[in-house]
Amino acid sequence: MELNGVTRIVKVVVGHADIVVSVSFSFLRNGREERTSRWGGERGVLTDINLHPNEYITSVKGHYGYYKVFNVVKSLTFVTNLQTYGPYGREEGVPFHLPAHDGKIIGFHGRSGQLVDAIGTYVKFD
Repeated sequence: MELNGVTRIVKVVVGHADIVVSVSFSFLRNGREERTSRWGGERGVLTDINLHPNEYITSVKGHYGYYKVFNVVKSLTFVTNLQTYGPYGREEGVPFHLPAHDGKIIGFHGRSGQLVDAIGTYVKFD
């Protein structure tokens, strides 16, 4: 994700089954909504997380571990200033937590093939 001009995430789409299959994000850049491509595969149930205008992501947590022979993201939970969404996938494996520490998560980076292999956050501090 290129973050120049990005002010906030407005939507997260998670593809999931027993693991996280895919993620994509919609965000505001210079007042206009843009969307990332889907990171990961085509399978799984798609769940839309539509954030309210005054809502922002404060942390992401989840689990990673082996699925068959691949080390992948097995679950994701998105925590906002208003509520918690998830978990998506199964909470098993090694837990991780990506807090914004008094900031707002405005973007993501990661690695994917047919599944989501890794995810990280970009944080904006006011």
